[in-house]
Amino acid sequence: MINWHKYPFLRLLIPFALGIWMSFSCLNLSQNDVKILLAIVVFMGVALLVTASVVRNYRYRWVFGMIMNLHLILIGVAVVHIRDDDLDADCDVFVARLAECPAEKEKSVKVLLKMQSDNSLVMTYFEKNERSMSLRYGDVIAFNEPPKLVEPPKNPEQFDYQKYLFRKGVLRQVYLKSGSWEKLNYTRANPVYEFSYRLRDFLLKTMRGLGINDDEYAVAAAILLGYDDTLPTELRQKYVAAGSMHILCVSGMHVGVVFMVFSYLLAFLGRYKQPLLLLLIWFYALLAGLAPSILRATIMLSFVIVGDMLKREGVLVNSIAASAFLLLCIKPANLFDVGFLLSYCAVIGIVTLQKPIYRLVYTRFKFLDKIWELTSVTLAAQIATAPLSIYYFHQFPSYFWLSNLFMGPISTVVIIGGMIMLLVFFIPYINIGVAYCVKWMVYVMNNIVSWIESLPFSIVKGLYVNGLEFVCLIIAILLLMMTIEYKKKYMIYGLLSVLLVFSVSQLHRSIVQRNRMSLAIYSLNKNTAVDFVCGNGHVLLCDTIAVRDPSVLSFSIENNLIKEGVYNNGVVLPVCEKNFENFFMKKRGNIVSFCGKTIGFVDEKSTFSVKLPYRPHLDFFVVYGNKNIDVERLLNCYIIDLLVIDGSVPNYLSERILRKAVEMGQECHDVKRDGALVLKL
Repeated sequence: MINWHKYPFLRLLIPFALGIWMSFSCLNLSQNDVKILLAIVVFMGVALLVTASVVRNYRYRWVFGMIMNLHLILIGVAVVHIRDDDLDADCDVFVARLAECPAEKEKSVKVLLKMQSDNSLVMTYFEKNERSMSLRYGDVIAFNEPPKLVEPPKNPEQFDYQKYLFRKGVLRQVYLKSGSWEKLNYTRANPVYEFSYRLRDFLLKTMRGLGINDDEYAVAAAILLGYDDTLPTELRQKYVAAGSMHILCVSGMHVGVVFMVFSYLLAFLGRYKQPLLLLLIWFYALLAGLAPSILRATIMLSFVIVGDMLKREGVLVNSIAASAFLLLCIKPANLFDVGFLLSYCAVIGIVTLQKPIYRLVYTRFKFLDKIWELTSVTLAAQIATAPLSIYYFHQFPSYFWLSNLFMGPISTVVIIGGMIMLLVFFIPYINIGVAYCVKWMVYVMNNIVSWIESLPFSIVKGLYVNGLEFVCLIIAILLLMMTIEYKKKYMIYGLLSVLLVFSVSQLHRSIVQRNRMSLAIYSLNKNTAVDFVCGNGHVLLCDTIAVRDPSVLSFSIENNLIKEGVYNNGVVLPVCEKNFENFFMKKRGNIVSFCGKTIGFVDEKSTFSVKLPYRPHLDFFVVYGNKNIDVERLLNCYIIDLLVIDGSVPNYLSERILRKAVEMGQECHDVKRDGALVLKL
């Protein structure tokens, strides 16, 4: 049996996290419901105290445990709902302050605004120019553009930006052009965060002044200070493919290096070094913007340091659970933050799995033994984080073990060298020399990940698990950890049972996919994508821009192709392709025959000027591009069950076509307004 007395914070964390999950996933409470809930929480707290004082018999300890767990679940629900997100969007002028540092994007400046009227949060995009790029954390602005509710995704399996923002407490967003806002002559900033951001900006300028530029600057800023706004997308993808993305996120490894370096430097202070170490790791957390990943490591190390000061040895898993509990109390939405989850899973994997993996191989050679020790750490972290990587990103880096074998030691040197560089920035010549070494090491890192990313099958894409399978993988890894720790037979049986459920679910989905046919007309901004799926194959008709640049489609439809099991097995054709035929689909000119359905596409040469005595029947007719279609003439040529307007049609044309279709009594579907049209045939 698990000795729960060793893990008191783990016992608190599980029901508390369950309450947060329930609140976000399946509960939508009104203000009156929240008041009733708070009254119940208070009543349960009193009941908990009474039970603790009255029930003394050890046999009835389960009563106290049951009340405590229920109380924590209700507290988890309550902390999510104690907020006011209802913004009055009918005002003429809105006043808000910048709640974070602005992030420079390709065509805009992105920042989170906190409204002064009700403290609600609004995701804001400024038109990119000199004025917007001069904004700083804490600045107060006035604007007259009413924030709009964030729309749900238009395509199946598309990233749900609405849910993502909702979990951060954001319900609305707004785009502000240059003339629609003004900066006011005062600021409202949290002094701690203001100091953190100003110091970070100063250090970033210092790095540039020391000659660190381009990709080396972007990576060094991410590693040392947690600033990744300047990191190019292509370089970011290389680190992802190499399985080294965690190096660019200031997290436990970075805090651990800072802790070890200063612990060594301050060793002469003896036991008096502990308070100073505590201050130093929190100061480093401030530099990195107090991100959840670094807070987790900082809080956990704080427990270790305080325990050492009090001469009490703690249990590492309990310290990890304690840091998670505190972070969830501060910000419940962390439970759904992928970086937060990956960070915790990696640490728990290393703590529980690294030693058993390391013991699997024995060698007398110290050098090989050290390599295997580093590899065992990487394997443990990757096993623990694999379910999250597959569930959220549908991919897995094949050479993570090779990448981290090199990147771990080099990144440690970069962190130490970077700290020295920032400490001696004011000393002539020495600062330039240290900066050159750091820049050269970062250059080596970038070349290593580029080489690993270029290897065949460096990243396996198209992996998919549904919700049930994801839960099965999580339970399987937990049972594996418990089996290693407690060595009980029933845990092995439980592990095999969970893997059996996982396999049956995968098999069932594979059989369903092999026997299905579907049609999807996706909603893409200024682009066309019509997908014909049969079994494990598909044909995707899209405009020439998407054919030349597949990344145009990746955000909107890639996840659905992965779910359907056709991501790596299909044909992509321009919609203007005249003739195409395979075993399930035939295209002749602007007419497609698929699964007993006939689909027509607007032809750039067609004028529909002749009224035909016999009108062919079409199940669907897809209007795309910027050609002005006369609906009346179109209906003179075809009998159409459903007229579909895709996302490439300009708004003014789609509105004109919709109005005419309503007048003619023609059923119509606008994918911009109504979302993607997906039919199971």
